Amino acid sequence: MIDYTQHPLNKKYDLDTALGSIWEFYKKWFGSLFVISFVFSLIITYISGRINISEIYSVTDPEEMIAIARSMIGPYALIILFSFVFILILQYYIIRKPVDTESNIFSIGTTGLVKYFLPLLVLNILLAIFAVFAILIGVFLLFIGALFAVIYVALIYAFISPVLMIENPGIGDTITTTLSLAHKRFWPNIGWVTIFGILVMVISFILGAIIMIPFGGSFFRTIMNPENASELLNLTSKPSFIILNALANAVTMPLFPIFSLVLYFNARSDNIGEVIRNQSDSDKSGPVRVEDLYGNMNKKEVKNNTDSPPPSVEDLMP
Repeated sequence: MIDYTQHPLNKKYDLDTALGSIWEFYKKWFGSLFVISFVFSLIITYISGRINISEIYSVTDPEEMIAIARSMIGPYALIILFSFVFILILQYYIIRKPVDTESNIFSIGTTGLVKYFLPLLVLNILLAIFAVFAILIGVFLLFIGALFAVIYVALIYAFISPVLMIENPGIGDTITTTLSLAHKRFWPNIGWVTIFGILVMVISFILGAIIMIPFGGSFFRTIMNPENASELLNLTSKPSFIILNALANAVTMPLFPIFSLVLYFNARSDNIGEVIRNQSDSDKSGPVRVEDLYGNMNKKEVKNNTDSPPPSVEDLMP
């Protein structure tokens, strides 16, 4: 049985302690998280670099452009599927590894895929459908509405994997629990997601600018002359760019899974007496009920009464 109450991120937070805990956890597990993220990013960047997007800019016939776009559906579908598998494995690794130190990435990854691939896929599809409607509605409220819809969808997405992987409920219960936890501290959660998103974007921008230094000539030529855009697109297929881009992405990829776990544990910490644990096959007992607690108290009172000696005659006399 995996007891997630022992997870190092299982505590109550404010914004300062949340960012501090994310940083401490990230430093402690940086080696393994970086290696896993680097391998994934290397594969994704390589596959993406093999897709020749510049072909679309070289044609003017709409039918030919549609044909080229259709030919890219397969590679992009493979990228989306591989990204989903990686995110699942990385999230489950961050959740389970600190409380199950004897396991490794292969055992954790295999267990995670077998248990959570289908339910998490269904949940992500439902969330994607909801996201489309939410953003469309937000567009009618101009930029602010669309931006709020994106932040709200990110908030819901952050809770889905921790709820599913720690509490192990069904799909319906995962949805209701996710919405309940996300709305419990709604505005603070929205603020946290916004601040964290801005921090990650700033870090990504800085890292992206650093890796573009060796390719600055092509970049500035494209800015000065947009007709050279194909030259910039060809950079994605260069081995040096693939490696540098994978290194930069590996730095930021583990941050959101860690942040989502902090959000989850912080929301659960508001429920006094609630035990957070994974219902494994060897542990089928349900949560403790209020009636059970009162029953145990009554039993203790009865036991205390039976253990006390009977009153003497002198005690009964006035």
